[in-house]
Amino acid sequence: MSTRNHTRQMLIETTAKLLQNQGYNATGLNQITQLSGAPKGSLYYHFPEGKEQLACEAVSHTKNVTLANLRSVLDSKADATQAVQELLMVLAEQVDRENAELGIPIGVIAHETAGSNENIRKACCGVYNAWIGEFENKFVACGYAPEEAKEIAVSINALIEGSMIMCLTQRDSAPIRTAAKLVPRLLQP
Repeated sequence: MSTRNHTRQMLIETTAKLLQNQGYNATGLNQITQLSGAPKGSLYYHFPEGKEQLACEAVSHTKNVTLANLRSVLDSKADATQAVQELLMVLAEQVDRENAELGIPIGVIAHETAGSNENIRKACCGVYNAWIGEFENKFVACGYAPEEAKEIAVSINALIEGSMIMCLTQRDSAPIRTAAKLVPRLLQP
C-alpha cells in the first residue's frame, strides 16, 4: 500500500472508530488528524468535500468490516438459531473485552444524523440493509419463506442494535446475553 493510500486508510479507520464511540458531531477534524497521525492537509487532499465525505467513507468501511464478521459467524453454524445465538455471544464477549471503549458500529451516527444529513443517513441505511440482507439470506437458506425471513431479519437486527445500546449504557453484556436466550423463540418455525 502506497503512503498516500495508507494515509487515506488511516483517516478512514480513525474516523470510523471515533464515530462509533462518540458520534458525528463530537468528532472533529483536528481529532481525526491527531489520532491518525496524518497531516491536516492530507485530509483535504483525500476528502476534498470535508468531514461529511470522510464520514460516509468511514461508514462504508464499517459496513465492509462488520459484514465480513457477520458472514463468518453466520456461516459457522448450519442452523439459523445457533448462528444468531453464536453472533450474540461473540458480541457479548466483545462487550466484556472492550467495555469502556465499546462503540456501536452505526447506531450512534445513524441516530445523530438521520434528520440532519441525507448523505450520511443513506450510508447508514445501506449498512442496516446489508446486515438485514445477510440475516435474510441465512434464514432463507435454512428454509424460511422469503417474506418471513425478511421480517425476522429486521427483528433480529433491531434486537441486536437495542441490546448493544443497552450494553453500552450499562457497561455490561447482560442485555445481549439475554437477547441470545430469546433467539429460539423468535426463530420458531
